[in-house]
Amino acid sequence: MRALIFAIIFLFSTSPFSLSSVISNIDKSNIGLSTRFDGTSILVFGAISPENDSTSLLIEIIGPSTSVSIRKKVQIWGIWVNKKIAHFQDIPSFYQISISNPEHPILKKIENKKLKSLFYDFLEINSTPKDGNVVEQYYDELARLKKKLGKLSAFEEQINIIDKKLFSYTVNLPKKIHPGIYKIKMTLIDQQGVELSKSEQSVKVSKVGIQDFLSYNSKNNPVFYGLFSVIIALFLGFSAAQLFRWLYR
Repeated sequence: MRALIFAIIFLFSTSPFSLSSVISNIDKSNIGLSTRFDGTSILVFGAISPENDSTSLLIEIIGPSTSVSIRKKVQIWGIWVNKKIAHFQDIPSFYQISISNPEHPILKKIENKKLKSLFYDFLEINSTPKDGNVVEQYYDELARLKKKLGKLSAFEEQINIIDKKLFSYTVNLPKKIHPGIYKIKMTLIDQQGVELSKSEQSVKVSKVGIQDFLSYNSKNNPVFYGLFSVIIALFLGFSAAQLFRWLYR
């Protein structure tokens, strides 16, 4: 806590600060994904200068882009298969949004607008649906899947505000996350949702160790990666055979 206070004092002393302003910082800017990675947290902190008590702080965490397919079991020539019926292209692999005022009058409108611009507008349907409610079902299914994996959260986490000036916020990243740049956006908004001031930080998530080695070679040296995988498989198979032979002799 003492480090947090000193950091914010430093921010005050080195940054211009006026009404309807927000300044911010984070406790880490690089995260390594190793085989032992079991999730992590990021501390976001800073200071705000709201015009009045009706001004709210909005914090968003936007992960690198990915694609998600919606599949449905269909029967083709008597065989049940999972057929791709819809596709979300270039949507955030992780998204979290929180607000300092959970009683904001247009909270639901803000949520719908954010989800629409980041997720729903990127829906691609393979065939024209007969039922107009099908599209909404695709939206609900996407949200359900991401929430289940801990990769989507809307106004569920709390922003700590101290003396209406200082703030702190913890971002909890799950065990399985995509490498890339994670943007953390802080925005001051009024009662109508109009943006008054912005601040942005970024965190680089990258693979390290054996994961980095395997990922790099699978993309850039497919022949080597294939041979390496075969050698590892043969070695493990031979080792397992020798172990069982030793146990049961």
